[in-house]
Amino acid sequence: MKIFFPFTTIVRLEDAKLKQFFFKRFLLLLLLFLLLIPVFFLSIASGVYSLSLGDIIKCLLNPYDENPSSITHTVVWFYRVPRTIGALIAGAVLAVAGALIQGITRNPLASPFTLGISSAASFGAGLVIVLGLKLALVSREFLATSSGYVVVALTAWTICFLHTLFILMLIYIKGFSPESIVLAGIAMTYVYSAGITFLQYFAGESALREYVHWIMGDITRADWSKLWVLIAALAVVGVSAPFYAWGLNTLALGDDVAKSLGIDPKRMRFAIALIASIATAIVICVTGPIAFVCLMAPHIARLMIGSDNRYLLPASMAVGAMILTLSDVVARIALKPVELPVGAVTSALGAAFFISLYMGRRRQVVMG
Repeated sequence: MKIFFPFTTIVRLEDAKLKQFFFKRFLLLLLLFLLLIPVFFLSIASGVYSLSLGDIIKCLLNPYDENPSSITHTVVWFYRVPRTIGALIAGAVLAVAGALIQGITRNPLASPFTLGISSAASFGAGLVIVLGLKLALVSREFLATSSGYVVVALTAWTICFLHTLFILMLIYIKGFSPESIVLAGIAMTYVYSAGITFLQYFAGESALREYVHWIMGDITRADWSKLWVLIAALAVVGVSAPFYAWGLNTLALGDDVAKSLGIDPKRMRFAIALIASIATAIVICVTGPIAFVCLMAPHIARLMIGSDNRYLLPASMAVGAMILTLSDVVARIALKPVELPVGAVTSALGAAFFISLYMGRRRQVVMG
């Protein structure tokens, strides 16, 4: 017993450090999700019509106001609350989808948008908005109705789904390697970009205005009638992503290591790519393409919590929800009373983030 006592002590110390390590990760995750509460109230309070915290709490506790003409109650329940919930859910879904794609490609610059999902959705929406108005198949008044929105969203989602199946077929031919996933997505992105350019070139003035507004990406479309669509996308990634966390950790060590642990890399990449693409396509059909959330959120979460996907996926979800909601707040207050499209704000934030990340690495190299 005396011979093995020092070894036993070392093992116990290592177990204690490991428990402390996981406990810190858990606390950090809890803190990230708790921060969503003040972000939620900040989003409801911000805009052309400013609200105090007391007014917000009073309205939230009294959803059925006896005074239907109350401006505060109308602004909170019919505009700010669904918009804020939509931003939180959309940001969470896009961030988790980005983390999943980065995991299967082992590429920190990959995202569902790299697979061409955004371009496919934009092309599908253009088929209805531009060609529909051009060929008099639909009217501008019809596009402004809920039925017109459903037609545009379903067309965009159908093109996204067919695009995903086509991409997966191309990847299957090349063996589901990380390189083939990225190359196939980039190739199809240029194909759809050409189609979008043709649609914009031949579009009339009114159709071009509608189309450009759609492809900018905006949270204002996320009203009460469309939140269930975003909730469905959150359910897709929220239920399935945790089951693939350990598999993604093994894929990070290489396909040979994953196979030795009983994991089929091809099958896992196929399933994850399908899940991430479908969830992203659902979000885009509601909000339009919103850039950089898929890239920024996993990067920030990885810097905070590490690369273990058991913690990275939920952390990305919280960070993505925070980024998109705060970006929507900036879009509302930056040029009051004019509201900017949130896609422009996330693009500006994403560019600034990656430039600072690049310059930080350059400084590390120089100092080293």
